[in-house]
This record gives sequence, C-alpha cells and structure tokens, in this order.
Amino acid sequence: MPYQIIILAAGNGSRMSSNLPKVLHEVGGKPMIERVIDNAKSVTNDLILVHSLQLVQYLDNYKDICKFALQSTPLGTAHAVYSALDLIDPNKTNVVIYGDNPFISSAIIIELLEYLDSTKSSIVTLSFKRDDPSQYGRIVTDKFDNFIKIVEFKEANEEEKSINHCNSGIMAFAPTILKKYLPLMINGHRSDMDRELYLTKIIEVTKNTGEKVSYLLSSDDDIVIGVNTQDELLEANKISGRQSK
Repeated sequence: MPYQIIILAAGNGSRMSSNLPKVLHEVGGKPMIERVIDNAKSVTNDLILVHSLQLVQYLDNYKDICKFALQSTPLGTAHAVYSALDLIDPNKTNVVIYGDNPFISSAIIIELLEYLDSTKSSIVTLSFKRDDPSQYGRIVTDKFDNFIKIVEFKEANEEEKSINHCNSGIMAFAPTILKKYLPLMINGHRSDMDRELYLTKIIEVTKNTGEKVSYLLSSDDDIVIGVNTQDELLEANKISGRQSK
C-alpha cells in the first residue's frame, strides 16, 4: 500500500518566546522539523509540509524532499490539513504527524499503518496513558472500550478531564477518508471560521457515518512529547541525551 505523510508545521510557536520558528529549534543537535522529516522519509518519499508564512524563508532546505502547503492563518489542525487538500492523494494511506514532535520514529509510523490495515479501520489515532495527562486531548470510550470520540482539553468537562487516556494527535487514514470527510467538517463550520477547528473532530464525523475508528495505545510516553515551550524543549533535549547513550 502506498503511503503519504502530512507534516503539520504551521503553528506560530508564541509560547517559545523566540523569533525562530518553533520547529527549527534543535533537539539533539538537529532542528525538530529535520528529525521529523528524516523519520518520515524512511517510510515514504511522498511528504507534504504544511507551513506558516513565518517558515517560508527556510523552505529551500526542504524543497527536494517535501511538497509545500501554506496555512496562512492558524485556524487549527483540521484547517491545516485542509490547506493541503489539493496535494492529498486519495489513492494512498495518509498519516498526519507534527513538526514539533521530535520523537515520532519511522517504527511507530509503520506500526500505526500496520494497525490501520490489520483492524480494517478508516482512522487510527496513536494514544497513550499518563498519570498526569495535563492539557492533552482525552480518548473517550464506552463501557465496552469502543472508541467514541476525542475531546480537546479546552472543551472537556470535569469527568472527561479525569480520563488519563490521551490523544497524541498522530493519525493514520485509509485512502479517501481525508478527501471525503475533511471538506464536510470545514464546510460545516464556515460561519465559525474565526476559531480553531481540530482534526480530532474527524473521529466523530467518520464514526457517525458507520466507518470504523480505532486507537493504538503506545507504551512509550517519550514518543508523544510535543515541544511548545522552552521548558519542554529542555526536557526533549534531556530525553534525546538519554536515548543517545
């Protein structure tokens, strides 16, 4: 099965308190975006980089590796992927990963793809459990452990915030799924496009049409570390240092 990987790197990174685009900060002596691209291209040579205006001046470094899609206004992860819709190949299995997530290895991407295929799912999201789930989105299941939806922390009620099963944001999609359901999500929110629209909503949208959605539980917390602040960057470099020993 041919694959295509969409790398989201259009976040403005305001919490980094730096003039350098967030994804260009180094982890283990290499810009995060380069670590992510290197791992992605071990899986497929069909890569799409969704970028911001802030990142434009740096794109020459990746022009021979990635196709580019501009998200000029940060309106959420669903809008970011939608910005790349014309480049998304409906005949390929698609994976969405993040440029500020430096430990997403080619092995975990392949595991996610294999799980998508073996479970015959339309979407699989990579999840993890953490004693302190902080502000990660929560995986909501019924009493039979059937995957119902992902609730973003900002939108979660107190019961949902007590869930320690978290969403990494990394997802694999069977062919045609993004092309079919993403426009429905975007068009359904045209009157509300001044607020962020999360890609996680596609779980509910897809499930409600009868498609199968699943999650793959990771046993490695380090895999899903995202870097949004200088403290998180410091922690990521500590992890990188431990991994290199």
